[in-house]
Amino acid sequence: MFRLFAVVIALLVMAQGAFASGLEAVSLLDVQGEGDPALLIGATDEQKAQYLTDGKLHTQILAFWVNGILFDAGLKDGHIVAELAKNGVKAEDVKTILITHLHGDHFGGLVGSEGKAAFPNAEVYVSRPEYDYWVKELKNEAVISALGLYEGRVHLFAFGDEVVAGVRAMDTSGHTPGHVSYLVEKDGETLIVAGDIMHFPEIQLPLPDVAVRYDVDPVKAV
Repeated sequence: MFRLFAVVIALLVMAQGAFASGLEAVSLLDVQGEGDPALLIGATDEQKAQYLTDGKLHTQILAFWVNGILFDAGLKDGHIVAELAKNGVKAEDVKTILITHLHGDHFGGLVGSEGKAAFPNAEVYVSRPEYDYWVKELKNEAVISALGLYEGRVHLFAFGDEVVAGVRAMDTSGHTPGHVSYLVEKDGETLIVAGDIMHFPEIQLPLPDVAVRYDVDPVKAV
């Protein structure tokens, strides 16, 4: 339980933009919207009424820019490139992209205008179990096409690996088979980029046994 809340706290801090002596983290808002409470697994109607005060789920799609590394890429035709530009970062200056998992709102932004690579100079990192699931098992065309734009620059790693200097992959599989969160460390500071271990904090924070229908393995996701 402590680990869950540590991750949640880190994610919420990053959503506001966090600056520390060793780490600089900026949240990049792609889009925000509303979800159907029917997406929830394991929440009673009474619990939904208690925690969803307006009867709706509220959601944000975010990516994060942490010490020169892009974590996730948002949606295809989304706003991450524009959000980076607001922070003085050009798409061609992005050299490292770490993907938490291969759902469309996390990898879609790898694809830019005219179907070209949105980040032409980037190396892309994906966990091997995630790659194997989407590319080899499901043969997902959108994933294959997006990663194909970075041919020769897609790197696979195992749970627990130091993916790049100062960034280690944490096994948070369940939402997807190869889902990872990233533990970032620099100058004695630590930060966790959590990806989709939680979708709707207004109900999943007080009720961490609630899953969502996006979870490939809801029990493991919990």
